[in-house]
Amino acid sequence: MTLRKFTTSMIITGFLLCGGAVQAASYQFGQLLAGNGPTNPYFADLEITDNGSGNWTFTLTALDLNTIFGSSSFIGSMAVDGVKPTSISTVAGGGVTAVNLQNGGGPTGIFDFRYDMINPKNDKLTGLESVTWHVGGLGSATLPGFNGELALHVQGIGSNGDSAWYVATSPVPEPETYAMLLAGLGLIGFMTRRKKRLAA
Repeated sequence: MTLRKFTTSMIITGFLLCGGAVQAASYQFGQLLAGNGPTNPYFADLEITDNGSGNWTFTLTALDLNTIFGSSSFIGSMAVDGVKPTSISTVAGGGVTAVNLQNGGGPTGIFDFRYDMINPKNDKLTGLESVTWHVGGLGSATLPGFNGELALHVQGIGSNGDSAWYVATSPVPEPETYAMLLAGLGLIGFMTRRKKRLAA
């Protein structure tokens, strides 16, 4: 193997290692799954980071819930179809004091557990607030996907205090993903151009 090929393979390996070190995914919520609420509002962002060794970090940010759902609305829980963690800790200073693990939840029967954000009853995740929590003990579990594995429960909707469940409308690539893609495309373009120049 020539020095040039070895160097190129080392650069590509470096990009792959950097891109695979920490997995992250962002979700935008607003597709109605069940209940009495608007059909397609965009009302919350969720960022999940896989820190390795079965440890994840979640950050849920509520947008202007008052305008979308009414002045009494809040996000009560997030149902998950997946592996339940063995430990949880809430970062202080967020919209709620504690995020708690509970069995079951969700309207379709497919969800395995939920993260509750009402503790005590008057401690709720309301509009323009966010909360971050860490979970552990997930082993080799993968990040939840975009096929309805996560659902947010919005409560206190309108004057009747209705509720509704919403799933993510679309996954949002992380900025690091774009950076890695652009770097990879640039490297491929550079190698192709150099190969043509050498052939000429």
